Order: sequence, then structure tokens, then C-alpha cells
Amino acid sequence: MIVTIDDAVFATQVDPLLLLSLIRYGFEGRHIVVTSPPFKRGGKNRVNTWLAERDEFVRDAVIAAFDRSRRALSNSASLVDVRVADRKQSHWESSPPLLTPEDAALLLALPLWLVFENRLTDKHFLLCVASEPRRTALKNALLKGWLRAEHGGGLGDMGRYIAGLREDPAERLRTWVMFDSDAASPGQPSSQSEALKMKCVGASVPHHQLQRRSIENYLPARALWHWAGSFRGFASTDRQRLVRQFEAMSPEQRYHLDMKETFDEHIAELFQEEAFRIDPEWLRQDDQGPEVDNLLQGLFGRM
Repeated sequence: MIVTIDDAVFATQVDPLLLLSLIRYGFEGRHIVVTSPPFKRGGKNRVNTWLAERDEFVRDAVIAAFDRSRRALSNSASLVDVRVADRKQSHWESSPPLLTPEDAALLLALPLWLVFENRLTDKHFLLCVASEPRRTALKNALLKGWLRAEHGGGLGDMGRYIAGLREDPAERLRTWVMFDSDAASPGQPSSQSEALKMKCVGASVPHHQLQRRSIENYLPARALWHWAGSFRGFASTDRQRLVRQFEAMSPEQRYHLDMKETFDEHIAELFQEEAFRIDPEWLRQDDQGPEVDNLLQGLFGRM
């Protein structure tokens, strides 16, 4: 998230600790925190006067935070901007939102909630299909608590979750949703999936509706061969037969097959790295690149 603090804020009676709490996120690299006009060492703006009143340790940390944010700004993928202004009440619906320092502090402290149908398998799917350096960035953000996977339940439950965000603008800004299309044929999402998509659009909640039927339809055949080979005797032979039939299908058939019904109810567990390492090259050969890139651009745009 890109946070711009108006210079006038530094001339108010705002608690210095509150302002430092905002700037700290720039120091950590969690958010990009800049000032308007841009901070310059030795400048004559109010932020310089405010900074001169701090001790040397604090001054050095603040300058380091502004420097880090300035460098990060040029390469930022963030699509979320907020402005911290000298005002008594926040205006969340403006573009960008105009926030009081107090509301800005509450917003920046929130993690980005990744709302999934299934918290565990969908999170592993996301980490699996993300290529480097995005995969490492996601893992680090999850480890630090900057991202949190949320269990949304079925499509109906997720729709109710989204409806509740209308009353909480801060949480709405810090939510990203991914869900199955349940499409049995190309370009034909189920009515329930399409209804959830429309709710996300109506509530201005960023989201990604999978083009394929479900996350299981992104499993490459090589992963399914590994799964079939993990059994013995007839069980293995029967599963190998299913994989051969799968490979003989057209791409459109594979992308919209009911994978749980065809293979196993828990087949999505193959996305877990501790269970089996899926080679990124297999995903590229399965023509997943364009959609996955679009998915990740949308997600990183909210961070």
C-alpha cells in the first residue's frame, strides 16, 4: 500500500508516536510511506521542522524509512493509495481515501486478508503456482503476518462475508478474494460463482474467479502420475489408467473436469510442498502462465 502523508499533518498536535507508527511501516518495508511534497534532507517543509525536534536515533530511522519508500515507489506494484490529511474525519470513499492519522494507523496495522473457499488447500495452491520471486515474497509476508489466509467456506458463505464488508471500509481495503468458477465448460461459471463475483464487484472488493473449474484443474499430469504411483498393486494400476484418460482429453475437457469425482476428494493436497514438489515448468507447459500472472498482479496490487 502507498501511504502519502500531507506535510500539514506534521504541524498539528498529532502525537509524535502516532506519526512514528505510520512511518515505521515504511522502515519495515511493509508499506510505502512518503510525504507530500516529497521529503528532502535539509528541506524547509514542516516534516523537516518536526524531524529536527526528534532525537538523532529517531531522525536517522525516519530518514531511512523515507529513503527506502522512495526507492520502492518506482517499482511498486501496489494499486492501493491512501492519503493522510489534517482533518477531523476520514473520507473513505474519495479517490484516494483521505484519512485521519488515527484511521490511517488502524488501516496500516491490518493484514491483507486472502479469503479462500478452503484456507489450507487454496493457500498451498497459490504458493505453488506463484513463480519466483513472488513465491518467496508471499511466504515471507505470510510468515510476518502481513498476509493472512481466511477460510471463507462455500460460495454462499463467501457471499455473506463480502456483504458484511460494506460496513467496514478499512477491512474492505485489506481484503482479496479467490474462488472457483465451478465451470463445467469454458466461459460458463456456475450461477453461484457468478453471483459471488457480482457481489465482489458491487462491494468494490478485489477478487479472482478461476477460469478453470477449480484449483484441482491446475494440477499438471506429472503431479497426477506421482499420485498414482504412490499406491501399490491394483490401486496404482487403476489410478494410472485414470491419468492416461486424463492426458488423452482436450485441454478444455481437462480444465473443466470434476477432478474430485474423477480422482480423489483430497487430490488438491498435491499442492502442498511437503507432500510433493510440483515443478514450475510443468505449470508453464500446462498453459497456466497468463491467468496466474493476472491473478498475482491483482493480489500484489493490494499489498
